[in-house]
Formats: sequence, C-alpha cells, structure tokens
Amino acid sequence: MSQHTEIGRRSFILATGAAALSAATPNVIAAASHHNHGSKGMGLVKTSAHCTATGNTCVAHCYILLGEGDKEMAECAQSVHLMLAMCNAVGLHAAADSKYLKEIAATCKSVCEDCEKACKKHEDEHEECKACAESCADMVAECKAYLKVA
Repeated sequence: MSQHTEIGRRSFILATGAAALSAATPNVIAAASHHNHGSKGMGLVKTSAHCTATGNTCVAHCYILLGEGDKEMAECAQSVHLMLAMCNAVGLHAAADSKYLKEIAATCKSVCEDCEKACKKHEDEHEECKACAESCADMVAECKAYLKVA
C-alpha cells in the first residue's frame, strides 16, 4: 500500500469519527440540558463539545502533515490529543453533574492552556490550529467561570 493511500485512509477514518461525534453532540447537550435543568455545568458541556469538534479537525490535520514528514506538528498533535481526552471527560462529567467535575475542570483548564499555546505556534499557517487555539481559550475561560461558582 502506498503512503498516499494510507494517508487518505487515515484522513477518511479521522473525518468520519469527527463527523459522528459532531452529529451526536447536539443530542448530548439536549439531554444534559433537560436532565440538569440549567445546572451550572451546562456551559462546560457546550464549550467542551465545541472544543472537541475543533480539536478533532486540528489533530486530523496534524496527522496528515506528520505523515508528509512535517515534524513541527508533533507537539501540536500531542497537545490536541490530550486536550480531546480532557474536554470529553469534562463534557461527560458536567452532563452527569458529577461530584468529580470541579477537579476535572481544573485539570482541563491547564491542559487547554497548554494546547492553546501549542496551537498558537501554527495559527498563522494553519486555520485548523487557529480554530483549535481559539476554542481552547474559550474552554479555559469556561473552566475558570465554573470553578468560581463550584
């Protein structure tokens, strides 16, 4: 199998996964909104969903560039990968009104600060990195706001 075919397959798989997550996100937000009746964690549910969506696009772009030999994207890909796990965790815990949310939100804030910093290095060259950095900044602000009232 050629490298071009492998990159194409990987891009397709990543894009399909991102599309599936994006399609499911409104249902998770709606269910959480109904269940929690406007709990103080709803901002985290919505912001984490947006951050995850932009992060999926960014990390897919990073993987394509890494596959083409652009080693400068390694730090960005790694930080986005970690951010995705944390934002997903925050969204799930916020939707469930989890007793662990305060600690997870504090960790998520730090992880998103690191991701924002890594993505900013590439924002002038890659729109995907710029969008991810901006959504991470939004997530940091939402985590700070939640932590003030938690």
